[in-house]
Amino acid sequence: MAFLGTTSLTKKLKAHNIIIPFVEERIKNGSYELSLGAQVFQTDSSPRGVKYLKPNEKIEIKPGQFALLLTKEYVKIPEDKIAFISIKAGIKFKGLVNVSGFHVDPGFEGNLLFSVYNAGPANIVLSNDTPYFPMWFADLDAPQDYNGDHDKQTKIPDEPVQMLSQGELTSPNVLSKRIDEVRSLRSKFEMLALLVIAFLSALTVKVWTDASKLKEAVEFGYKKKAEEISSDSTYNKLQSNVSVLSNKIDSLTNFTKKASTAKTKK
Repeated sequence: MAFLGTTSLTKKLKAHNIIIPFVEERIKNGSYELSLGAQVFQTDSSPRGVKYLKPNEKIEIKPGQFALLLTKEYVKIPEDKIAFISIKAGIKFKGLVNVSGFHVDPGFEGNLLFSVYNAGPANIVLSNDTPYFPMWFADLDAPQDYNGDHDKQTKIPDEPVQMLSQGELTSPNVLSKRIDEVRSLRSKFEMLALLVIAFLSALTVKVWTDASKLKEAVEFGYKKKAEEISSDSTYNKLQSNVSVLSNKIDSLTNFTKKASTAKTKK
């Protein structure tokens, strides 16, 4: 299998309606550079759906997002040729990756659809009618019949649009930002936890200190009360003894009086 060089490719493309519209200046280094057409679909578009670009209108593919890009050119691949497609290096170096395949079947006819993904760190800007997609041709040893589902394709099919519209696609940058937010929130929770622990520790120390002081006060009060009770008991006992002694003195006095009276009578 041999690839067609610039001279052979120019003759082939000029002699047959292989690329419509055909611009000879787009033939470079053995390839023909296809351009971005008017139909695009982006996974971060709102509302999601196929967008129709005006002449020279630009689109931005954000990091982590997919896009479906339809070429402006309508191609007719000869049955004895196979085509290979890519994205120009200047765009690939920015992070745009072709995820839809790298060849066009012999006998295919229609606008080519590129499914791309921005794996880079920044938005990638593309413009309508600007050449981004080189295509090379190689000879086959025998003609082939194309029997694919996308023959005579002129618009972005519904199926890939529906598949890429399911759910939300989050870019690495957005995920990184969310991770940073979670880390920040975690740090705040950790700081709050430390403050709570410090507060509880201080509160525990205060309660323990207050409890110790309360215990000392109770013990002091108990001691004082015990002393008072002891003093009252001693006083009551002394008073009782005094009362007993007073009674005895009274009894002795009465006895003496009685004895004196009896003696006088005699």
